[in-house]
Amino acid sequence: MGQKRIGIDLDGTVADYMAGAIPLLKEHYGLEPDWEIDAYRIEEVFGLTKETRPPNMREHLYEELHLFRNLPKKEPDIELLTQLLKYRGYKVYILTARTGHPIIRADTKDWLDEHNFEYDDIFHVEDKAELCRLMRIHVMLEDEVAQISNLQRSKINVVVPDQPWNQHLSDDPNHLERKRGRIRRVYNWREADAAIEELLRRRKG
Repeated sequence: MGQKRIGIDLDGTVADYMAGAIPLLKEHYGLEPDWEIDAYRIEEVFGLTKETRPPNMREHLYEELHLFRNLPKKEPDIELLTQLLKYRGYKVYILTARTGHPIIRADTKDWLDEHNFEYDDIFHVEDKAELCRLMRIHVMLEDEVAQISNLQRSKINVVVPDQPWNQHLSDDPNHLERKRGRIRRVYNWREADAAIEELLRRRKG
């Protein structure tokens, strides 16, 4: 089967984007979130449109306020997942849809290194499914619905951290849809570790 390769997303998966972004938007823009909305995009949480969104809001958050350098982790010890995967001899790749701006790249790497994540490389890419195919990644850890759908269509198995925006995705434990990648919903990094191992074993079948 060769060396096993695992892809790991950042925002909403190992990094808590919302917990970092919401206080900054409140402090710097005086915005108040709608706590009744469980949305993937930060603009939706604040009820912003293209017309009402502050100019260059994301650039300000990312490049001037260094949001990605200061995000909290999703779990206090979630970096242990990457350490275990590396201990088993797997290749671990960080795949993020964050832009490749030099400040964002530097802050992303600094954050990973500061929190002792172990990985082989980082890729800033919008189409994760295509990169997973090219790199022959066996399992991807991903929370965003569009990415998950593309990965499944590419027959890539996905471990899905539970989030409000991906609740409608259903598992296929018997793999009836054999032309699609499997998904496994998980609620913490230990479950993610077990799901990765299960999906790797099933690849042999």
